Amino acid sequence: MIFSPWKIGKVTFRNRLVRSATNMRMAGPQGEITEELIEVHRELAEGGIGLDVTGHAFVSPEGRANEGQIGVHEDFLSPGLARLAEAVHRAGARIFLQLAHAGMIARPLSGSRMGPHSRRGSKEMTQEEIERVIASFVEGGRRAWEAGFDGVQLHAAHGYLLSQFLSPMINKREDEYGGIRGGVRVLKRIITGIKERAGEGFPVIVKIGVDKGDRGMGEEDLIEVIGELLEAGLDGVEISRGATDAKEIIREGIVPHQNEAYNLDVARRVKGAFPSLPVILVGGIRSVEVIEEILSEGIDAVALCRPLLAEPHLPRRWQGGNRHPSECISCNRCIRIREKVRCRREN
Repeated sequence: MIFSPWKIGKVTFRNRLVRSATNMRMAGPQGEITEELIEVHRELAEGGIGLDVTGHAFVSPEGRANEGQIGVHEDFLSPGLARLAEAVHRAGARIFLQLAHAGMIARPLSGSRMGPHSRRGSKEMTQEEIERVIASFVEGGRRAWEAGFDGVQLHAAHGYLLSQFLSPMINKREDEYGGIRGGVRVLKRIITGIKERAGEGFPVIVKIGVDKGDRGMGEEDLIEVIGELLEAGLDGVEISRGATDAKEIIREGIVPHQNEAYNLDVARRVKGAFPSLPVILVGGIRSVEVIEEILSEGIDAVALCRPLLAEPHLPRRWQGGNRHPSECISCNRCIRIREKVRCRREN
C-alpha cells in the first residue's frame, strides 16, 4: 500500500509517504525562498516523496518563530514561493505550504509577541489583532494558491498560536475567542476565508494533536474540534502533538519495530470517528513493516521528518526493494543545533 496513490480532495499523490513540515532555517532575512531551500525540496521530490509539506511559513511579521523561516506575509515573497512549487512539481511530487504564527513563543521579524492570553512576556491580543491575524492566514493561503501550491496546512500543533487558542490551559480569554470553542472559531474563519479566496477545490488541512496533561485539549476534545472544522470545509488532518514539551513532540531514542509511531493511538481514534477524512500520522516512524501495519488499519498516509534529513531518497530506496529501516538514530542533533538543519548523526 505504501506506493499506491491516494487523494486529499481532488489532489492525487503518487504514494503514501509525506514529508512532515520541517523548518530548514534556510530562508532569507525577510523569509525569502533561497536557491538552497529550493534544492532541498527538489531533492526530496526526486527522492520519491509523495507530498512535501514545507516548513512553517509565518503569515505576519510578529508571528515569525525563528530566523531562516519561510515567510508568506507579503506579496513580494510570491515569486520565490512559485519557484519552489514549480521545482517540486517538476520532480513529480505535490507540495503544501504550511501556514503558521508562533504567537507567544515568537521571535518577531517586527512587532511584539502576543497570544490569546498574556503569558511568558507576551501581550494579550485584542479582538482587532485576532481579526488581523485571521486575515493574515487567509492572505497566506491566497498567496500559496496563486504561487501554484497544491494546498495548505494550518499549523495548529506544537504550542504555536493556533494550538495556543485551542488549548484550555493557555487560552483563558472570556470573550468569543476564549477556550477551545474560541480556538475553533478562529480556525473555522481561516478555513472558510481561504476557501472563499482560493476556491473549494483548494485543499486546506490541519496539523493538530492532544495537549500535555489533564488541563489541556484531550482526545475527546480533539474529536469535537475536528468535527466542527469539517463543517467549515477541512480536507484532512495530520496527527501530531498539541501544546506540550518539545521532547514529546520529537522523541529521541526511537528504535525500529520497538517504539515507533507514538501518536498512532490518537490517529486511530480520529480515523474511527471520521472514516472518510484523510488522516496522516507523524511521530517516530522508521520502518516499512510498521508503515504497512499503520496503513492496513485505515490511516491514509504517514509523515516523516528526521528520516528524510538522514536520507532524502529514502522513498526511492524502499520502493527499489531495500527495505532496511531508516538510517536516522533519533539523536535530534539535526534540529537541536540552531543552525541550518541537516543530519548530524554520529555513527
